[in-house]
Amino acid sequence: MSDLTDFEAIVAVQPHLVMTPLQAMFAEAEEELTAERPEGFEIHEIVERALFHLPEAEREAAKRELYVVYWEARIADEEALAQSDELQAQRRELRRLLGRFEDLTGAGSSVPYALLADIARLSLPLMGTAS
Repeated sequence: MSDLTDFEAIVAVQPHLVMTPLQAMFAEAEEELTAERPEGFEIHEIVERALFHLPEAEREAAKRELYVVYWEARIADEEALAQSDELQAQRRELRRLLGRFEDLTGAGSSVPYALLADIARLSLPLMGTAS
């Protein structure tokens, strides 16, 4: 039998359940604003309310946490944009190859295996079925 309580066992398995003070204040502010204005509110209102109610002793750590989250989001945005650019290039190439396929089949010509392989290579990732 374990010496851990049920709560401690859950937290030990699910470490993401442990919130920083800033995360707790954001969650509380969001709950309050949702109850006060179910029709909606601006994101900055959550931030302002959370930071206003955050104890002074926690503010320096909260600022550091916000900086880290900001930079992580910025990097994620840059990576998503790069991936989007890559996917756009793949789509253009696929359209070109499909046009060539259509020209060949429309003229009654045989389709080279390499063309079919290139079409498949580009199609699968764009369809989300390839790794």
